[in-house]
Amino acid sequence: MGSTYVLYLYITMSRTELLLSLRSEITLDTERNPLEIEQFQNSCLRPILKFQNDALLLFFNLQFNPSTLPVLKKELEDFIKSRLQKDAILRNTLIGMVLALMGEEELAFYISHKNELSKRLINMLVQRLTDQIAKD
Repeated sequence: MGSTYVLYLYITMSRTELLLSLRSEITLDTERNPLEIEQFQNSCLRPILKFQNDALLLFFNLQFNPSTLPVLKKELEDFIKSRLQKDAILRNTLIGMVLALMGEEELAFYISHKNELSKRLINMLVQRLTDQIAKD
């Protein structure tokens, strides 16, 4: 199977199939029966955040001078949370970086549960950014 065959596979895949093929598998607790929102969070949001990690981190870091960021983890978490609440452009850009990698059905589900999923997504972004930027 040469590169021509691989190229053919990508050309014949739908956008959704291609996006799904890029995502990492995330191991989950299969003992529980999660709520639909929680299942979406784990099967869609978490893999996209993992895939987009470097881009999300870079975009956030480019918005601030690293020397102005709080050093302590709790203070940094509060700072990031505050920035995402107050700065609509920053928040919406980070959310858009996630939404852009959703398939059509996933995007429709997100929109139909926008308030709950946006809160969850922001919380996951705050945690992810805090864990990676914190120095302590």
